[in-house]
Amino acid sequence: MCLALVAMAASAQASRDYDYSQLVDTVYTVHSIDQAGFKDVIADWNARDWVMKSERPVVVDFYADWCRPCRRLEPILRDIAHHYQGSVDFYRINVEKNPEIAAVFQVRSIPYLLICPMQGEPKEVIGLYPEQEYIRVINLALGRH
Repeated sequence: MCLALVAMAASAQASRDYDYSQLVDTVYTVHSIDQAGFKDVIADWNARDWVMKSERPVVVDFYADWCRPCRRLEPILRDIAHHYQGSVDFYRINVEKNPEIAAVFQVRSIPYLLICPMQGEPKEVIGLYPEQEYIRVINLALGRH
């Protein structure tokens, strides 16, 4: 029990020490991030008012390693990230390793995409769809037609 608490504390400290600012400079990539990184890079998910910290809109994929549709979505998201050519940042959060943020967004089914425009509330997409459908929904959420 004590060893588990020490490991959890070390893991939490490591995530606080990670420099998440390096993530937003790389385009065409879907970055893995944890709930602490979400607060540092995107927005404080515990705050009453949603205030974006990112310089660009963000798409977050909530997934699990055992989820086959999630694994099928990963290369689709890489292609979509390339489609947006750095005008939208893409991240992935493992729901099993980050249960608090998954609970806040009420992630009950995966894959679950959270689309965070610069203004307004985040939008969600649940399930696996063709690439063009994700692009259509992301464009709608971002006010692009």
